[in-house]
Amino acid sequence: MKRKKQDPKHDLLSIPWTPFVQCEKDPRDPESEIYRNSRYQVHRRRFKAHDSGPDLIHLSFRRLDHGTFLPYRDKMCIKDELVGPECEGIELFPARSREVDTANHYHLWIIDDPTFRFPFGFTQRLVTEATIGDAQQEPWPANERPSDCLSEEEMRALLQREQRRRS
Repeated sequence: MKRKKQDPKHDLLSIPWTPFVQCEKDPRDPESEIYRNSRYQVHRRRFKAHDSGPDLIHLSFRRLDHGTFLPYRDKMCIKDELVGPECEGIELFPARSREVDTANHYHLWIIDDPTFRFPFGFTQRLVTEATIGDAQQEPWPANERPSDCLSEEEMRALLQREQRRRS
């Protein structure tokens, strides 16, 4: 069955974000809680640790229009809203022998502990909407711009300080 081409006048990502609401359980997937908002449907499953490791939350999500592109900021909002802003997770790129790629679903594996930190990744927060050189960045919608979002001038000053520190 062919999918209809997307109507360029109706871009799902231009629809304002709404909070997630819990949906009825799917009898085919009784372990999942299902949520929807204006853009996405998400299945949330909790996994208890079988060893001494941490409990996990698995988020499986898709766009309501079945499109394929999901912005990073939307993934962060999904995680923040359905798990918590201080929980860390990963989008795993598995060995080909463990790959599951069946329906334009995306998967986040999140540690169910807001104090847990992976022993890799960045150690400090840095957000901006500045475009500097060929590093393009999307502007934040006015009502979503974080209070600590660095301006172009602040980013340039930070980059200069880093360059001096490395010299």
